[in-house]
Amino acid sequence: MGSVYLAKHPRLPRMTALKLLNQEMFSDDEIRARFIREADLVARLDHPNIVTVYDRGDEGEQLWISMQFIDGVNASSISPGTLPPLRAIQIITETAKALDYAHGLNVLHRDVKPANILLARSSSKTGSSERVYLTDFGIARLRDDTGHLTQTGTVTATLAYASPEQLTGASLDGRSDQYSLACTLFQLLTGAVPFEGTSPAAVIRGHLQQAPPPASPLRQTLPRAIDAVLAKALAKRPADRYRSCVEFATAAERALAAPATPAPPRPPTPAHPQPVVAPRPPTPAHPQPVIQRPPTPTPSTPRPLVGPGPAYTNQNPAYPAPPTSGPSYPNQQVSGPSYPNQQVSSPGYPNQQVSSPGYPNQPAPQHFTNQSTPPQSFYAPQAYQPRPTPPPTYAPPQRNSNTTAWLIAAIVTVLVIVIIVIAIIVKAA
Repeated sequence: MGSVYLAKHPRLPRMTALKLLNQEMFSDDEIRARFIREADLVARLDHPNIVTVYDRGDEGEQLWISMQFIDGVNASSISPGTLPPLRAIQIITETAKALDYAHGLNVLHRDVKPANILLARSSSKTGSSERVYLTDFGIARLRDDTGHLTQTGTVTATLAYASPEQLTGASLDGRSDQYSLACTLFQLLTGAVPFEGTSPAAVIRGHLQQAPPPASPLRQTLPRAIDAVLAKALAKRPADRYRSCVEFATAAERALAAPATPAPPRPPTPAHPQPVVAPRPPTPAHPQPVIQRPPTPTPSTPRPLVGPGPAYTNQNPAYPAPPTSGPSYPNQQVSGPSYPNQQVSSPGYPNQQVSSPGYPNQPAPQHFTNQSTPPQSFYAPQAYQPRPTPPPTYAPPQRNSNTTAWLIAAIVTVLVIVIIVIAIIVKAA
């Protein structure tokens, strides 16, 4: 575009920045007309983050613009390694305010990049903080319309920060400057531009076809939330970007200010690991006696219904078959020997008939053990648990008590008959 000189105002006591445009722009009448119109338009911008345009004119075959002199550096000279991320966001936020103000007046910058963002040095006397200025408003539009540059195929805007619509010749609005501002933030945070290449064609292909790379892997202190913000501002379609530059800057500031979740602290490891000793349970003052319970026998599985075969086969060896003769069993009801053909049942032997010895005409005792003709089907006796106490001693039946009872019954019967007979006689008399 030209050269910039530090000049002293001829009539006022101040220094100015004097930009001299290339002489090739002066030979085109249309370019000179556009320069005058654009210079007048930018001179109307009055914003604390925009470099003020004081005057414009021509001298011989030289076009010039007199602007506010900023004592400082531009953002491209700052190393990303020494620039805190929040400071980079502050620079982008101040630049976004200037862009949105200009867009409200229908002025596009068209060449947003770190070299056009000036950082004024802070004054220790006044105590003022560093200020951010955006310069060269409207100048890029003059370069876009220069016939000589178009004929040689030179891209007007800087390729590394140009929006896809600038590269394709589509209509532009404020979202084109937002795309360039996102490329600038990417460079301030990582030190690299989103799309790099060894040739202009490779850079243009990246802007038009490739997805923007994430910035967080390039700098470990960056949170991952910033990647989504940059991806939206670098969208290929303007409709997919933020509605304004300030909205983009606010989202980026929120993403960087979000606190990262710290990892839980690990306990310090001793130089010589100590063995782990499990605590012993407290010993009571008066030890309690240990009561041991007898083991509970496991109940045997109920035997299924079996068919013909020897009785008590495959019986649980823990509980042998009951004997056919021997000691008696508790709660057994036995009648006296004076009544033949008496049927006595004993526990554990269902439907078993036992006769008292010494009485004729009484059926012989039947036993299932070693029986030649066993029943066709029967339920095997269930295993019983032995009682913890010995069975009581069998007491023989008392014959005298039974005889006395029958004698008394006979006497009572005789007395009743006698009374009835006497009553009949008295009634008949």
